[in-house]
This record gives sequence, C-alpha cells and structure tokens, in this order.
Amino acid sequence: MKVVIACLNSKYVHASLSPWCLLAGVREFAKNEYETVVTEGTINGDIEAFAEKILKEKPDVAAFSCYIWNVTKTLEICSIIKRKSDCRIVLGGPEAAYRPKDILEKYEFINFVLSGEGEWTFPDFLDNLNGDLSLVAGLTFRKDGEIITIPEKEYSETPPSPFVEEFFENLGGRISYIETARGCPYRCAFCLSGRCSPLRFFDIDRVKKDIIRLSQSGTQTVKFIDRTFNANAKRADEILLFIKENYGKEIPQGVCFHFEIAGDILKESTLEILSSMPYGAVQLEIGMQSFNEETLRLINRKTDTKKLTENIIRLISFKNMHIHIDLIAGLTGEDLESFKNSFNIGYSLKAQMLQMGFLKLLHGADMRENKEKYPCTFSPEPPYEVTSTPWLSAEEIKMLKSCEDALDRLYNSGRFLFTLDYLTDEVGISPFDVFNDFGNSVNGNKMRLSDYAGKLYNFFCDKCDREVLREKILCDLLCCSSSVQIPDVLKVKDPLYKKVKKHFTENVDKNIKIAILYSSNQVFAVNQSKEKNLHNRYEGFFCDIDEILIR
Repeated sequence: MKVVIACLNSKYVHASLSPWCLLAGVREFAKNEYETVVTEGTINGDIEAFAEKILKEKPDVAAFSCYIWNVTKTLEICSIIKRKSDCRIVLGGPEAAYRPKDILEKYEFINFVLSGEGEWTFPDFLDNLNGDLSLVAGLTFRKDGEIITIPEKEYSETPPSPFVEEFFENLGGRISYIETARGCPYRCAFCLSGRCSPLRFFDIDRVKKDIIRLSQSGTQTVKFIDRTFNANAKRADEILLFIKENYGKEIPQGVCFHFEIAGDILKESTLEILSSMPYGAVQLEIGMQSFNEETLRLINRKTDTKKLTENIIRLISFKNMHIHIDLIAGLTGEDLESFKNSFNIGYSLKAQMLQMGFLKLLHGADMRENKEKYPCTFSPEPPYEVTSTPWLSAEEIKMLKSCEDALDRLYNSGRFLFTLDYLTDEVGISPFDVFNDFGNSVNGNKMRLSDYAGKLYNFFCDKCDREVLREKILCDLLCCSSSVQIPDVLKVKDPLYKKVKKHFTENVDKNIKIAILYSSNQVFAVNQSKEKNLHNRYEGFFCDIDEILIR
C-alpha cells in the first residue's frame, strides 16, 4: 500500500513536525509494511501543483494534518485529489480532530478523520483499513449511511522520535521544532493544549539526543513546542543546563533555542541558569494574555500577575536573550479601558516583542463550545477570529487592528525605540495612545520605511518639541539599515555635516553613519559594520560635537 503524508506549512521557513511524527509511528507500530512518503508545501504555493505532486505518487491513502492556518487550502487540495483518483483521504490535526462529524457531513471527498495521538492511531488505521475499522481508537468514518466515531485512547509512553533520516534530508536549514512533553497543566478556555491529554514528559535521554541532532542539522532556530516548558522546573533546568554545557561544543555557536514558558512560576534555579546562558542562545515566549485579574479568572487562567511582572523585568535585565510577551484582545470581561491598561503594563516591561493577538474561537475550545458563558461573535472561517464581544464592539476591535499594525512596525520591528521612549517617557503620551492614535491615522496602509518615518514625524510634531522629535526619528533610522532613505522632512542642510562625517570615517570606521543633534549639541554615530543587537538594531553612541571640532 502506498501512503502519502502531507502538510501545508504557513511559510517555507517552518519545518512541520506532524507528518514526521506520523511517519515515525508507522515505522514503529504498524504491523504491515507500507511504502510511505512525506510531502510538504506552503499555503502560499500553487495548490494545483501540490495536488499533482501527491497524485504523482499514486497513493492509496493520503493523510493531511489540519490547522487553522492551512485547513482551507488543505480541503481544496483534497477535493482535487478526489476528483482525479480513488485515493482514500484521512484528516487529522486539531482542525479536523475536534469536529470529525462536521467534516464528514460537509465534505464528501473526505473519507476518514482521526483524533488522538497520530503516532499510534495512524498505523492502527492503516493496519485495519481493509478490515474492522471499529478497532481503530479515535477514528470517525461513514458506514451504511451513518457516521461512526470510535472513542479515543490515552497513551502514557514516549512516542517515537520524528527525526528520521528523511526529516534531516528535507530540513534545509529551516526553523525546526522539538516536542519534549505533551499536554498542559493549564485549562485556559481559549486553548486546546490542556484538552489534548494529561501532561506527560518524554524520555529525557531521547530528548537530549534529539537536541544535539537538531542543532547539528544546519538549522539556526530550534523551537520547543511544549506548551509550558517550565511546568516541571527540575526537568526544565536539566534541559537548559544540557544546552548551556554543550553550547559551542556539540551544539554549534549561533543556534537559538525558543521556549514557551509560564513567567509567574519560574523558580529561582531556572532564573539563575537563564541568567548565565550564552548571548542569543535562548528566546523566551511568555503568554500574559491580560493583566485584568477578573478576566484571567473567567478564562480559567491562573496567573500571579505581580510575580509575572517581576520575573519578566528580571529576565530582561539579563540582556542575553530575546523576550517575547503576548496579550490577547477580545477576552471575557475585558473592555477597551481594561485592555488599554493591560497593554500599558505589558509595554512598560520593555520586552523585545509585545505581541498583540486577537482571540480565536477554536473548535474544541471551551470558549467556542460554551456560548452562554463566553458570548461573542467571530468569523465563521478559519482562523475564527473574534469580531465583537459584550465588552468590545466591532468598531473597537477594528481600531485595535490598526493599533497592532503600528505596534509591529514601530516597536516589534525595533525600528523606532528612541522615538517611542521620547514620546512615552519624556512627552508623557501613554504607550497605548501612541500606537492606537498613530496606527489609526495610517490605517494599515503599506509604505516605504522613509515615508512611514515622515508620517510619524508629521503626526506627533505638534504634540512635542519638533527638533527633538526629528532627531529621535533620525537616530532610529540610522540604527535600522544602511540603505534607508531619510525623508525630506527630517533633513537639514549644514556644511558642518561633511566635516564631522569625515572625522568619523577617517578615525573610526568608513561604515559609520552620523546625525548632528542640535538640541543637545551632540553627534550620534552608528557603526553599521557591527552585528545587530537583540532588538535587531545597530548600536549607536553619542559624543559631544565640540570635542570633535577641537580635534
């Protein structure tokens, strides 16, 4: 029997783990021999071409992993395959597993849906495909005009490693993922992780071997997909120490490991290890969701917000890792004023990234299933994003979209940090108002960086000292890129510039870029031959202009 395991990734740079987990399961647990291949594509690719690629294999079975970002395109591909062959199609993954009956009722070209852990259910399905399907745990299928669902089964073992030889042949330096635990200790109403299975940890020796193999594969980023990496502090410490002790040895210098953690439960031992990790070896993603205590209670998120903020501030003070924190707009009980407060607290922590997401009503999540407790409207199509709640109107959510766009362009890009510090810390505009007001004036329109910088100046110049604002934006642009154009509104013609620039290029470095700061009688200089920092910016330095002229 010929089997194709397929998955559409959101981008080429992401190397999906799920098809390789299925392949490893087939090789480990299937009782029969199957000719099995993995095929990956992207949602932005040609779906006709991807379908033809699968059909070229002449499969008897085609299996697809479905997520909110790929389910629409996946179903289109399945439809094409079914029109051109009698291949049997089976879907898995959260976008199918939590609505199997709905899938089979809506899409006649889908034959089966598998729920549960695919390393076990998929080989079991293949072995019983031409026999008794009622033996397959988690399978939903049609029989005599009825849709039959077999109950899922829970597993306690460590699944086989997905890192088979073919995985590394296909990786090609892309971002790679590793799973060292399954399940989650939390039961957040908007999330599926706590519903998948009881939290269990994989064999630690296998994990260490996989870390070494991945880090030596040519990838630059290894992302742990454990939903709460530090749920078991002792185990988290052991993995972090293993990475630290092998970094620059068996683990090549420059590989970065990304972890999702709960910031409020960090132990002192974990903080101490993180403080001593090599620069750039670790990224941390910390889900705050909200700083509204009542909202957190309503969504079943247990968080000590005081401890959370203390730990984030401490992590950032180490200055050796990229910190990414998350807020979600549209949560139960959080109106615009409450979200604004959460945003301002989150921004004040000064992480390298403040992600502003919007609530998504996922199939299987309590927020989608319990409509009375969690009333809101949302898009009927993936990713099922909230469109209004009793606390946030549709107009307010639309407004927050523009705020998110400005946040990404101004702050998360690392491009306008001097300007933002000036507007928030010195002028006194609240962070939320900076992003929300300017974002809605730009309204998400795409433009060149130089044009965006010009609009930023024009928007805020009447709210502060024009000269200082001009110089802050100018300093930011020099820290971003050697190729950026300076907008006319920021330019000042001064013969002094050439004299000062000559001093730096002759005495410091020919790649130096400078700006004369008249408000402080200083020169700001940026050496763009150096590496960028954690904010993806070139480091700059200030010096007194009189000292340069004396020389």
